[in-house]
Amino acid sequence: FRSSSSSFTAPRHAAPPILLPRSIPHAPARMTCMGFFAPGLVTGSMCWLALACVATFVQNMLFVKETPKITLAESRQLGLIVVWMSMTCMWLFWAFVYMHQLVPLIYPVHTPVLE
Repeated sequence: FRSSSSSFTAPRHAAPPILLPRSIPHAPARMTCMGFFAPGLVTGSMCWLALACVATFVQNMLFVKETPKITLAESRQLGLIVVWMSMTCMWLFWAFVYMHQLVPLIYPVHTPVLE
């Protein structure tokens, strides 16, 4: 908001210099892409599978109950669907984030330390 009686002007500051890289670093030619069989991705997937098996065991032992509206078999089936669908969604989210970090789209620009 600017009134006619005020002669306020914003101070002008110098913009910080923009440092652009001279060249974008590329991966060496002999480096190969492991794709879906990257060691970290395989190890993490096995951990998610183990966690899903533990969650299935816990669900079967603690959460299967018979009520007037649902039988024991239906309760077990519903629990299995919930456990495995949720584990699949969480594993996919983890895998997408992990794979995105394997191939960065933006490389860091290092500036020299001023002494």
